[in-house]
Amino acid sequence: MDKLFFSLFISIFYAVGFGLLWSGINSAKQSVEASNWPSVTGTITNLSLRENSDSDGTTYGVEVEYRYSVMGRTYTSSRLAFGYASSSGRQAHQDILNKLEHASSVKVRYNPKNPATSTLSFGIHRSVKFVLAFAITWLAFVFGFTLIWWIASQPDDVLLKNMEVTLKR
Repeated sequence: MDKLFFSLFISIFYAVGFGLLWSGINSAKQSVEASNWPSVTGTITNLSLRENSDSDGTTYGVEVEYRYSVMGRTYTSSRLAFGYASSSGRQAHQDILNKLEHASSVKVRYNPKNPATSTLSFGIHRSVKFVLAFAITWLAFVFGFTLIWWIASQPDDVLLKNMEVTLKR
């Protein structure tokens, strides 16, 4: 029963780790692909710096909404970049906000296969790197814990087996 419980328990941790890894790789892939997407001029319709405070501290993130048209059809999106996430470093987000606040228009990159998918920026940025690094660290920890558990669960009879003695008569 203990091995079954451990297997189920550790499987959840592996699933979380691989889920995070997949998310980071997917964001990186989309962000790199977006660098080659066609672009159109868009207009920012809503912009703010979101500030969330809780017992762990304060995080900041830019919330943006923009409108753009592709082949006569108008789209609205709120993606700043694939994998973009808020963080505790206010200045980086404030710099993004300042740049967008002073823009009369923005370059919107859109997926030529699905123009409703768009982004204002691209590249493997800090949020993506953080998710990838966290996922790899998480999986390394879980693997290490699994390895330690496996070693601890093995019989420790090597010393006994390898000891040569002459028995008393």
